[in-house]
Amino acid sequence: MNIEYLKRKLPDVDGWIVDVIQRYQDQASPVASRGFSRLPAYFSSETLGNTFFVIVDSVPKPPLTAMGLTEFAEFERMDSDGITYRNCYFLRRDCALDESLHFHELVHVVQWRALGAERFLLAYAIGLHSAGEYRRNPFEQIAFDLQERFFLGQAPFDAESLVLQHLQQLDVVKPA
Repeated sequence: MNIEYLKRKLPDVDGWIVDVIQRYQDQASPVASRGFSRLPAYFSSETLGNTFFVIVDSVPKPPLTAMGLTEFAEFERMDSDGITYRNCYFLRRDCALDESLHFHELVHVVQWRALGAERFLLAYAIGLHSAGEYRRNPFEQIAFDLQERFFLGQAPFDAESLVLQHLQQLDVVKPA
């Protein structure tokens, strides 16, 4: 993977993300409005109030191959339950009530917030490419590991602090 080429493409990817968020803004709801009983024990009221979700039939993904990022074709073709862009995530309609999926996507919101759009996109892409598959991407491993703890009903923990600790341990990028 050519990192410099990827860096040049990031503004196109981020522009697509900004456009898709704007396109769906009228359908977006704050996570706090969903009334989940457990999420407030793991995420701050600020995060839950300033994060939005959209229920869709199919999660929108950037046309990465059309943008010249052919190494991400498999990711682009995945039938995902959800995907996060900045402080907004999209969930497939049949998964919209799954509180643990909301938890997973909130982990990504914290990652986006900690790193900013450009650093998140670059680190996520490098992680995806290096790992060779979606679930082995370090950003997904963090989200899946914490989601499993949540799903299993472990005692509440400060998910946001744990996400930041995990990010600091990654070799790919260090948060500012």
